[in-house]
Amino acid sequence: MISLLLLVIGFLIVRTIRVYYFIKQVSKVCDKYDWNFVEDNERYVIDIMKENYYLNCEWSAYNFLFLNGPSPTDLFFSLKPLTIENQYDSISVDKLKKYEII
Repeated sequence: MISLLLLVIGFLIVRTIRVYYFIKQVSKVCDKYDWNFVEDNERYVIDIMKENYYLNCEWSAYNFLFLNGPSPTDLFFSLKPLTIENQYDSISVDKLKKYEII
């Protein structure tokens, strides 16, 4: 019984760590996407300089991946592998592929 409990706790710890690193990876992708987007569309330079720009800017990857994407608990309990292609819809993935981020 104790070994089963240790196994479940170990699984939860490993899954938590994997979700944490996946979220960090998505954050890096978002940052890279936003700056590449601004380089191509210079009129958004002022937007990206604002504090918390991702809350109001629909073009921001932070907006369409973090705010409108799956929550961390959805990621934790998802049975799909933790990859951007598996966790996010095809529209979001296509936006990222446009700037060759993924």
